Amino acid sequence: MKLKLAQLVAVCTLLLTPAVLSAHEEATGVVKERMDLMDKQKDAMKVLGGMAKGQTPFDAAKATAAAKEIEGTSAEILQLFPEGSGGHPSEAKPEVWTQWDKFTTDTEKLATAAAALEEAVSSESPEWKAKFKDVIDACKTCHKTFRAEKKD
Repeated sequence: MKLKLAQLVAVCTLLLTPAVLSAHEEATGVVKERMDLMDKQKDAMKVLGGMAKGQTPFDAAKATAAAKEIEGTSAEILQLFPEGSGGHPSEAKPEVWTQWDKFTTDTEKLATAAAALEEAVSSESPEWKAKFKDVIDACKTCHKTFRAEKKD
């Protein structure tokens, strides 16, 4: 389980970080806002990932704050994808708008997974790593369908 979770954390981190700096430098308006929001989620995932991989000791307060950050920012995602906000430097695929119902569902799944993670880490449940994996899976599912691969 440890190796698989570590691999998932690494994949999630890779999904969130490729060529972020160059894209962010060019982004403005709502595209910049959503990139910044995703950076907040990435930072929270790093906190939790370090704990899950045993790189840092488990800290319920920090883990809870990170899970709350993911849950809170998940609630903001949909408003940051108004129609017509795709194209360079956005990493959003057109499928965001052509499959809006699926995008909405995927966003809701992330928020639900983050809420379950928050509950698990705040109560120091031994199940928290499984709940963290659910958050990773929600990120991966959405990115697979709705985020364009960066061409470096």
